[in-house]
Amino acid sequence: MEKWNMYMEIYQLKQQGFKIRRIARKLGISRTTVYKYLEKSPEEMSGWMASTKTRVKKLDPYEMLIQTWLSENPDMSAAQVHDWLMERYKDLEVGESTVRIYPAFPKLL
Repeated sequence: MEKWNMYMEIYQLKQQGFKIRRIARKLGISRTTVYKYLEKSPEEMSGWMASTKTRVKKLDPYEMLIQTWLSENPDMSAAQVHDWLMERYKDLEVGESTVRIYPAFPKLL
């Protein structure tokens, strides 16, 4: 569910008298998420949503390089990509799991 729709649904359920636990269970989210959304005004929620969309990933500056490596070496693993990045960019602080979940890295089926 989109964040804004979730926000509106939480507020509507709360106004209808639902308890936090019931809202969380009904929407399939944690109680802490319900609390977090209820603490925000519509303006704060809008600002928060805008800030999450512009978040930069650690590997974004290296995306073209990673894509080139993967096109030249289609069987390359995330561990190999990580090793190559560490060899070329000593100051880069990124774990292998970050490389594995990066959107530019193909998912194994």
